[in-house]
Amino acid sequence: MWFDRVLAALPLVTVFVWLCFFYAWQSWGHVTPWLFSDEVKLADISRSIAHTGHPGIRGKSGYFYTLYAYVLAPAWWIGDVHTAYAVAKYIGAITMTTAVFPAYWLARLVVSRRLALVAALGSGVIPALYYAPELIQEPLAYPYSTLTLYLIAKALLTRRRGWVWGAVAASAFAPLVRSQLAVLPAVLLLAWLLRLWGTKRVRAWRSSWSWRDWTGFVTLLLGLFFILSAFLSYHSTSWHIATYFWGRMFKYGLYAAGSFTIGLGILPVVLGLAALARVRRDEPRSEPERVFATVLAAAVIGFGLYTAIKASYISAVFSTITYERNLMYLAPLLFTGTALFLQRRRLNLAAFGAASGFALFLILSTPYQMQLHFVSDAPGVAILEAANRKLSWTPGDARAALLALFAVAVAVPLAVHLLRPGRAGAAAALGALMLVVLGWNFTGEISAASASNSFAHDFLANVPDPPDWIQQNTHGAPTTYLGERINDPNPVWLTEFWNPAVQNVWSIDGTAPGPGPTETPDLQSADGALQQQRVRSKYVVLDSDVFDVYGPQVAQIGRWRLVEYAYPLRLRRTISGFYNDGWMAGHAFYSRFSSSGKRPGTVTVTVSRAGWAGKNPAGLVTIRAGRLEVKPGQPIDKLRIPAATATIRGTIPNGQVREFTIDTPAPPFGISVDIRRTFVPHKLDPRISDQRQLGAIVAFSFQER
Repeated sequence: MWFDRVLAALPLVTVFVWLCFFYAWQSWGHVTPWLFSDEVKLADISRSIAHTGHPGIRGKSGYFYTLYAYVLAPAWWIGDVHTAYAVAKYIGAITMTTAVFPAYWLARLVVSRRLALVAALGSGVIPALYYAPELIQEPLAYPYSTLTLYLIAKALLTRRRGWVWGAVAASAFAPLVRSQLAVLPAVLLLAWLLRLWGTKRVRAWRSSWSWRDWTGFVTLLLGLFFILSAFLSYHSTSWHIATYFWGRMFKYGLYAAGSFTIGLGILPVVLGLAALARVRRDEPRSEPERVFATVLAAAVIGFGLYTAIKASYISAVFSTITYERNLMYLAPLLFTGTALFLQRRRLNLAAFGAASGFALFLILSTPYQMQLHFVSDAPGVAILEAANRKLSWTPGDARAALLALFAVAVAVPLAVHLLRPGRAGAAAALGALMLVVLGWNFTGEISAASASNSFAHDFLANVPDPPDWIQQNTHGAPTTYLGERINDPNPVWLTEFWNPAVQNVWSIDGTAPGPGPTETPDLQSADGALQQQRVRSKYVVLDSDVFDVYGPQVAQIGRWRLVEYAYPLRLRRTISGFYNDGWMAGHAFYSRFSSSGKRPGTVTVTVSRAGWAGKNPAGLVTIRAGRLEVKPGQPIDKLRIPAATATIRGTIPNGQVREFTIDTPAPPFGISVDIRRTFVPHKLDPRISDQRQLGAIVAFSFQER
């Protein structure tokens, strides 16, 4: 009856509700996005869907990214950015926690309700659940992948048309949730082939094969593999690089597997992989167990191969990263395999030994990365990183703890299998072991979430307070972000996220960060007007004091200035040729395009080596002034003086400050500063790490006549 169904569902719903509350509380402490540029991309696209009905980024439409953007879109209907972001985080917490439902259904195919609940709980507390409040694809991809794996298993088990079409449709739509889930159609195909391989008819056919038949079959498979590999290498750069550096596939793929094994507490990996084999060769497996083993094998091959390929590719083109996050989709299957042992309490000793040896190799060979605060792509080792910070653990301490956990994870199942204790004794031992494993997973998730929230607080400290100050001052009017020498894009991304009014991100030197379109505007005319203004805006945010624009300043917080301007955007002055700390090398340039009276004037050039007391010779300073010749399309960083109207020469000794005053024509004019006899601090004093060519610190002050 319906009431019985409600009572049966109550434990699972209770687990779901309590986990939702816990992850929502963690989300409350996650004060800002920080996993860039993924989060700013998804936020911008979902905002575009909310306000225009179609995906877009920075005003450019037609930019589809993930179906999760549509799930988050309603949150951005809220006008207040803080409230909208809080709602988006809670949506992520609830969405990712829903993975417990398909994980339970998957486990119910082979185990009892109580043990299926254990598998669902384990799937809901793995360290990767720290992704729940992040504006990335994982909060939807994890439950969707688990649901698809359940549909594949159910379709293979029942062979009913509805389940088959459901599995095919879910697998086909998987790449729209996250591109990596393109693995799921391959898992479906491979699982079907493996299932076909194990049918009675095919087994009877194979039993008549001679060794020549087997040799021919293996040769055929190898030939098909090489043909497929050549095809993929031609059409996929990732596959080409991964197979070319095949050693990296094994190395970095195993690193990801090791981090995943550590995060899951070792036991689910050992028992899950051991579940691939039947307990005894002469003991037939039930049809659900056979189907589950088929899906597990296909998923391990699919997601394992994808992880190894991606890790190898990224290591070749970007950096060495442990991509454990691409293996988290195996967790529900491995916890189901663990629940299967808890139910039958018997092992295939050969398979158990092989899985144990593999797990031992992983935990001994995987880098623990304890020297880092947190590795976002490898949450499995977050518990070890937290132990380093809070308990002063060394890698040796971590290895000892993992070996102790490994010993318990192997000894208890082995003892239950060999000694066959009474029902109460076996239940007590296995129950205690599962509490340890679930506690380890939950602790790892808490450690990862705590580190992530700490990062969020640190990132938020690097932007103005309140972070939505542009939104408040512009009331949402279109705004352009204009910067220079943007070496750290994180403040730009945070400013863009907290201020949806920022619709354009520009830089005058080509350093504007993606995602989405950026501009490096050139000069249109001698009055400083800029080209590439395809989208009109009313305000501009300047993140540097080395240039200025024409218009009244509305607000200023720290180095950020908000200026209201009349279209088109025009530069008032620019300075180039400087490092971020104010030092110049051998050449710097000051240009001015307008002044209040448009009359000639003077510029006081302050040249300083006050911060350097080395014994190198004084610098030779040459200052030239002259009119700028500006042509349409002139790059800002290529401005030069065709002919000097005034020239000054002098010296700048170490430890001193000099001022030079030079006459200038009416704007637009330029001032070039050249310093000979630059120096490298490291060469003069090896204790100093600075290896730049330095001339002096230079400042300009214009006075109109």
